Amino acid sequence: MAKLGTNPLEGMFKLGMIYSVGPYLLPEIIPILRKSVPNMPLEIEENLTANLEVQLKNGVIDAAVIALPFNVPGIQVQTLYDEDFSVVVPSNHHWANRKLIKAEELSDEKVLLLNSGHCFSNQVTQACPELSRKGEVLQGNSLETIRNMVASNLGITVLPASATVARYANPLLKVIPFEKPVPTRRIAIAWRKSYVRTQAIEKLVEAIVKVNQALV
Repeated sequence: MAKLGTNPLEGMFKLGMIYSVGPYLLPEIIPILRKSVPNMPLEIEENLTANLEVQLKNGVIDAAVIALPFNVPGIQVQTLYDEDFSVVVPSNHHWANRKLIKAEELSDEKVLLLNSGHCFSNQVTQACPELSRKGEVLQGNSLETIRNMVASNLGITVLPASATVARYANPLLKVIPFEKPVPTRRIAIAWRKSYVRTQAIEKLVEAIVKVNQALV
């Protein structure tokens, strides 16, 4: 701890991430961090928001990348970026040639979402209340599992923009934007107000903002 007190950019950093952010953000920010903070390796904890909140308050992790709202006493929060959602359908789906989809149309389809407890699923159902009332919703354990189930023709899904960039292109799938108002989420980083390695937080924020600007 004395060493960390003299150089907050040295030593392992324990970073929590929600499941719908980690797999897409980490491959982008780690090359940047390897250059900017080569002596600060990341230990990643992927979990649900509620669990990350407990770990953050108890000092198990140093910071967490979560989706807002995240109002926790004693916790500092800084917004990182806003992220649009898109509809993903099989390439032979009757929507495949559509230019835009209205959020309320989802309730007419078989929609695959993450298991309950994931904030991303909650945000999707908030954007389309009809989905909870009359839609047919199937659940999966990860967005990548869901993506593959959609490719197999089981149904459709909604993914955040970071999960639909070119590296994830699949000829069996078609990504279709939402009609305005586009469902979106706000991603932020949270840490304890008493946390002393604030320079480490700043380097993380710089890397994440840089990545997001490149994607926009």
